[in-house]
Amino acid sequence: MKGILTRILSAWLISAAAPLIAFAQPEEPYDPIEDFNRGIFWFNDHLDEYVLVPVAEGYRDVLPDEVRTGIGNFFLNLRYPSYLFSDICQGKFEQALDHTGRFLINSTIGIAGFIDFAKDMGLPDHEEDFGITLAYHGVPAGPYLMLPVLGPSNVRDGVGRVVDAFLDPIGWIGYSNLSSSTKLAIAGGTLGLKLIHTRSGLLQAVETAKESSLDYYGFMQGAYYQHRYGLMTDGAETDEYDSLSGEGDDLYAPSESDVERLDQALKEKQAAKEAGKEAE
Repeated sequence: MKGILTRILSAWLISAAAPLIAFAQPEEPYDPIEDFNRGIFWFNDHLDEYVLVPVAEGYRDVLPDEVRTGIGNFFLNLRYPSYLFSDICQGKFEQALDHTGRFLINSTIGIAGFIDFAKDMGLPDHEEDFGITLAYHGVPAGPYLMLPVLGPSNVRDGVGRVVDAFLDPIGWIGYSNLSSSTKLAIAGGTLGLKLIHTRSGLLQAVETAKESSLDYYGFMQGAYYQHRYGLMTDGAETDEYDSLSGEGDDLYAPSESDVERLDQALKEKQAAKEAGKEAE
């Protein structure tokens, strides 16, 4: 009996330590379908350059900063169901209470979330999603994926995106009694606004990344994994990685030091490849 209890206790300790072991260092990108991913990346980059950037620039130029901040706060407030579900699945009950407090405060006196009063009251945002939850429980990242329009991901985070989509209140409009055309107009318009708002926050960051990197595809891949590592460790390992818009979007904003460090790594990788070719 004592031996059985010992084995159970040992198994529990190992499982409890698994998330800490998994987060001991950033995951290395595994990209077995790089050619396919680069094709999607080419499509995304051209869609971005010729469609999203002009619209995002117009959005930024027309709307005052205060209005854009309010829109960002509104979309951040809508992430509460996803945050709460991920908090509970990871056993972060104190953080779940923080997120619940934020949602209640900002949904009421914050006028449907447009004003982030909760932050000023000592309840800052803690970004979570189901991809982070899967990583917390030891699910490996799997192959790297470049998703159309959505951008960098991997198999684990892709599954997480699907779960988060079901938890997004925007999608719940489909279960209402509104007509199909009205549902489509509301959901499509809201998601379109969210996309343009997010992209407007990336304008300077993406321009800097393109100008500073030898391989923009490789830069974004490395930046994505570094950012996700920062989220999985709750920022304990690095304070330099944050969301592009500063409003909780699961995208990456490179600081100047990030750009220099990642660009140097790409240069070293390219130099090693060239040295290998010369040796052959």
